[in-house]
Amino acid sequence: MSYELDHIETLIARDIDNSLSPGEKEVLQAWLDEDETNRQYYAALKSTWALTGKADTDFTPSTERNWEAFKQQITATPTRSIFHTYRHVLRIAASVILLGGAATAYFMFFQHPEVSVATLAHEKKTVTLPDGSKAYLNQNSKLTYAANFEGKERAVHLEGEAFFEVTQHTAQPFIVYASHTQTQVLGTAFDVKAYDVSQVEVAVVTGKVAFSKRDNQQEKLLLSGGSRGVLKDTKGPEQMRIEDPNFMAWKENRLSFQDTRLGDVINTLQNYFDVRITLADSDMARFRYNGTFDPEQLGNVESVLEVICPTMNLRWTKNQQGEYTLHKQLDL
Repeated sequence: MSYELDHIETLIARDIDNSLSPGEKEVLQAWLDEDETNRQYYAALKSTWALTGKADTDFTPSTERNWEAFKQQITATPTRSIFHTYRHVLRIAASVILLGGAATAYFMFFQHPEVSVATLAHEKKTVTLPDGSKAYLNQNSKLTYAANFEGKERAVHLEGEAFFEVTQHTAQPFIVYASHTQTQVLGTAFDVKAYDVSQVEVAVVTGKVAFSKRDNQQEKLLLSGGSRGVLKDTKGPEQMRIEDPNFMAWKENRLSFQDTRLGDVINTLQNYFDVRITLADSDMARFRYNGTFDPEQLGNVESVLEVICPTMNLRWTKNQQGEYTLHKQLDL
């Protein structure tokens, strides 16, 4: 399980103030039980609180000087005891906490190094994770994870869309955090789409996943191969079958249309090529199309339109903004 650091800091502060509710105590205790690093952070904050509570309120910490001292400390030849070094780091952490908040100190001194991989428009990347799992990033996406998967879970944080092929490790579940949701698996292949922070979609190809809101894991969906889940920030999770044969077109570079409404064909092409396509006549959306496009046929949207339009007695035009419109051949 992953927790928002700001929320945990609030709980720690209220714990110091002896104002936690029974439910909040359970949440804080679960976080403490999760990892030794969390317990060290908790102890450091309580110690820092005690130290700063006795400090002169007019004291202004010199974070730059302390940071330089810290860098010298960790790069110099170790001649002091570990205990002395730890005390020195805590003094610096106290200064940082006073000036900029506990989150800065936490990531500076206690968190494991993180790796972030991002893609631009029309760019895709394949990422091999520390456990050997694969993540295939779609365009305009970002994946963040610890350099080494340690602790009780293998956690990755996603913005955008990615397809995951997960290495099975029963004792250490794999969890994808995307917006307000989490998807937990043990060994499977699935797609997570989270371009819209208010709506996250998960589509499972093989295996099973548990899909839920981060703050309400009791109300979760158990999704198996061939099913998908949609979770909006204002509603509970919804489950349905995967009916779009092209839901993985961005990864497979293949499009297939079997008696498909032209309106749906257009939506698929818009998503795949990141272009805008409209119909001159809304009635055309009900037309049906059959056809398959392999990778070598998907060089650009115009090459696809050149195949689709003649078979349906249509033609296409392109305006100065790069937007396409489909017309009936008889239209002038």
